[in-house]
Amino acid sequence: MAMDLNAKAAYIRGLMTGMEFDPASKNGKVIAAMMDLLEEMAAQVVEHDNALDQVYDELETLDQDVDDIVSDLYADDDDDEDDDAEEDSDEGLYEVTCPNCGKVSTVDEETLLDQTQELVCPYCNASFDIELEGTEDEQPEDNDQ
Repeated sequence: MAMDLNAKAAYIRGLMTGMEFDPASKNGKVIAAMMDLLEEMAAQVVEHDNALDQVYDELETLDQDVDDIVSDLYADDDDDEDDDAEEDSDEGLYEVTCPNCGKVSTVDEETLLDQTQELVCPYCNASFDIELEGTEDEQPEDNDQ
């Protein structure tokens, strides 16, 4: 667009030259002043367009740099924090199914191993005992007899 303005201003200047009008007359002075103004404005617009293009290029580069910095700073930390949080929160927790309502809740290892108290379902408030696998004295079955 900006180059079109310069080309159009030059075309109009050429028309003025071809018309052979008198720049010393009152009308000629106005037209010559308007032509000078038009050429200055076209040059200024071209200059601003070039500067704006440069600013957009620099802004795009800065935006990419900021994105890289953000991903470097937060991507690894977020992944590590999420992994650590999952490991910490799941460590020592076991799922227990309530025999009354059938809903699953989590119990920590200490509560699970404490045989002096019954477990209470947080959903239906039913008390129940649990049987831990491998804790009873199991007699091996002889299938060969």
